[in-house]
Amino acid sequence: MAFQTQTLVEFLNKPRILHELSSALVSDILDELGFRGTISGLFPVLKGAKTVGLATPVAVRSRSNSTTNLREGIFQAIETSNKGAAIVIASETESCSCFGGLTGKFAKSSGVAGVVVYGAVRDTPEMVSLRLPVFTRSVTPISGYNRLEVRSVNIPVRCGHVPVNRDDLVIADSDGVAIVPKNVIDDVLERAFDVQAKEGEVLRQMRKRIKS
Repeated sequence: MAFQTQTLVEFLNKPRILHELSSALVSDILDELGFRGTISGLFPVLKGAKTVGLATPVAVRSRSNSTTNLREGIFQAIETSNKGAAIVIASETESCSCFGGLTGKFAKSSGVAGVVVYGAVRDTPEMVSLRLPVFTRSVTPISGYNRLEVRSVNIPVRCGHVPVNRDDLVIADSDGVAIVPKNVIDDVLERAFDVQAKEGEVLRQMRKRIKS
């Protein structure tokens, strides 16, 4: 099965087939290929949430008395993304929030598939109400206003040891977040669906043995 870019875009517009893949399975494939592409320690704000999308990376830095509006910077990042994108925010700190209720509403209304925050968020009840898939390292009520600013958009970022580039494939669920480099998306998806099919056959054989 080949997954060329045009086909992948079609899947992202109707992502049910890609939602069948787990971050754990994709992590295994990345390991086989020698990529460090799994971000551990993130959890979904909405229990059981899952997201699949092409990455729009955003770097956020600490800046005391910043004259640049953090919220406006996040708005602009969302506006540069394609519908169905996954916004990936890499913040220098978890001491204050870099994503909250207003940015969540804007992301949802803009057609963003989900948001990955390597940092802290707030206003989590609003995100749950929106049913916006948000994955974060921590939660805090402290605002990032006048404390943080957007440093770059669509420039590569690092979430821990994992690099994230524009249009890398993001698969996020309750186990964590897998980042598939865009130049190996086809290979990873082909291998992942092959493993999934084999595991399905093993499961069918197990059920037969249990019944017998």
